[in-house]
Amino acid sequence: MVPDKVPLLSQETRVYKRRWWIISVFCLTAILQSMIWNTWGPIAESVEIVLNWTDGNVAFASNLADISYLLCVIPQCILMDVKGLRFSMLLCNSMFMVASWIRCVSLEPTIATATAYICAFSNGIAASIPFSAPPLVASVWFPPHERPVATAIGSFFNYFGISLSFIIGPQLVPGPIFAHVSNASTELHRDDFTNTSVVDNSVANIDNMEQGILHLLYVQSSMATLAFVLVLVYFPRIPPKPPSITASLQRTDYKHAVLSILRNRSLWLVVIAGALPIGITGIWIAILDVAFKDLGVSQIDAGWMGFWHTLIGCFSGIVIARFSEFVDRRRKLFTTSMFTLAIICCTWLNLICSEIIEFDLRSLYVSCILLGIFINGTTPLFYEMCVEASYPVAEGVTGGWYTLINNVYGIIFLSLVSVPSMGTLWMNWVVLGSIVVAVPLLFLLKESYKRTDIDLGLVD
Repeated sequence: MVPDKVPLLSQETRVYKRRWWIISVFCLTAILQSMIWNTWGPIAESVEIVLNWTDGNVAFASNLADISYLLCVIPQCILMDVKGLRFSMLLCNSMFMVASWIRCVSLEPTIATATAYICAFSNGIAASIPFSAPPLVASVWFPPHERPVATAIGSFFNYFGISLSFIIGPQLVPGPIFAHVSNASTELHRDDFTNTSVVDNSVANIDNMEQGILHLLYVQSSMATLAFVLVLVYFPRIPPKPPSITASLQRTDYKHAVLSILRNRSLWLVVIAGALPIGITGIWIAILDVAFKDLGVSQIDAGWMGFWHTLIGCFSGIVIARFSEFVDRRRKLFTTSMFTLAIICCTWLNLICSEIIEFDLRSLYVSCILLGIFINGTTPLFYEMCVEASYPVAEGVTGGWYTLINNVYGIIFLSLVSVPSMGTLWMNWVVLGSIVVAVPLLFLLKESYKRTDIDLGLVD
């Protein structure tokens, strides 16, 4: 941010075409960080055989990233605001680039487990930038009328990376083919890993699965290297001139910023209402293979559900962010309406999973995808609502606080997944409960648009 204070009316502003390069490189970083974070969930069935893992190991690898994010997000966001976006992006990209290459050392179970956990922890620290910075990138480089869409694009590609991981992972890593031995003959066919009649030494294609996992790790590492090089080539700290009046103003110092956040009732309502359902749903979709395993849903089907849930949901976020510009000061209405529709879809999904209504794979697909539209579509609106409610606290700090609480709920959810004998059906009901709790919180919220009022010249 520009530290010099100048009279509002005398501050010259300018919008640069290079802002689209900035948002593109930022989005590539977000894609790769989220793909690395969601490496194991979409291929859980295979990795549990190759690395001798359990569902708990798969959950812990994701949870470890969330824990490190929780520990480092506020210091990282303060560093981002002090040092600027270039320094922070270089730090972020170098961390997950190195961490991703570490995983390629060996697939020997003990070594691979250790390197997977090291990578997860490092990637969680690096995630502070792509996950919390979309509103900051939008504020530093984009004019007020483009900020909601820029924020939506920045947050979209974080989720888009998760979508890609659901496709790339299962495509590169084959599912297990089990050999069932009978008195008469030996048969080779696919089966669920949960079938208790199958033992480890009956897996016929374990070498193919090992090669597939290595290919996946090499692809991710190579792409991470490309992202680092692009940031190194061109990603300035700030534009020569700010795109808006508020982008040029000094923000609250960090001690007072934290105190302001803790005392801000409106911000807390926005943060909890958004982070609770979005945080839990984001973790749930990442381990959909585990959540639907008892239903007999294959690794491939779970991957495609996760892909379309996330991809279409993120596109809806961009559309809604664009449309919300034309319905001024109605973000609360948008988010409440979307969550109400999400409750209906999630109830349908739970009735299918509980077999209260007849199980149908097509209906499960549709309910899962609609849930993504109504949950993921609200993400950019919650970022913008948080920034407006907390202004003049810096966008990076506010975004960090929002995503910190988001990850707290994710950590709690993943910790429960690691508890033995809990089954998987409860996961779907927790998702529904999180949305139900969020709606009354939104009704209690009193909207404010402090930053927008300054940019529009409505206040001095």
